Formats: sequence, C-alpha cells, structure tokens
Amino acid sequence: LFTLLLGLCCRFKTLEFKAEKAATIHGFAGYFEAKLYKDIDISINPDTFSEGMFSWFPAYIPINNPVHVKAGESICASFWRRCTPTKVWYEWAVEEPVVSHLHNPNGRSYTVGLSSE
Repeated sequence: LFTLLLGLCCRFKTLEFKAEKAATIHGFAGYFEAKLYKDIDISINPDTFSEGMFSWFPAYIPINNPVHVKAGESICASFWRRCTPTKVWYEWAVEEPVVSHLHNPNGRSYTVGLSSE
C-alpha cells in the first residue's frame, strides 16, 4: 500500500477494485511486504509469505457499517497515515459504492507511540 521513505511519515492512498461476486464488506485486511535489497523480500501477504515471519501480523481495518456490493461493482477506499512527532495512526473511508464516515479521525480510537530516541 505504501512505500517507506526515510524521513517521511504521512501518506495517502486510494485503492479501487471490482467485486468478484456479491458480498457484504465488513472491513479490509492489511499485509506487510518490503523489498530489503535487490531480490531480498520479506512479506506476511499470503500470496508471497516469507517462511518464518511470525513477528508481524495482518491488520484488520474495520468499517462501522457493512457495505453490500454486487458482482462487478467498484469498491473504492482511501487510507491516510497521519503523524505527529510523538505518534502515528491510520484513518480510512469507503468512497464507493457508498460513502462512509472517516474512521479513526485524529487517532481517536488507536495510535502508535513513537520513540524520541
């Protein structure tokens, strides 16, 4: 979802995809992947999982009101990584097929503290 650049903390990304079949969406799954050097990668993504990766876990990104989608319908969601000098948090919102409210505004429900060292 994001590319890590040293010194940059805040990010934004909108993702759009098509529903393969009719479904009710209750949230999104977030996985971690990183290219360490040339062909050296680490991942917790089920499609590219690195054997022995047990220290990181997938994130469940919930939405308060389930969204019903039809087969072939567009699903669009935006994700923000926000930060201050002392903490970082994520905010997200569904934009299609319906517009949701902003989840976790200003880190209201969850933040991660940053070390000053």
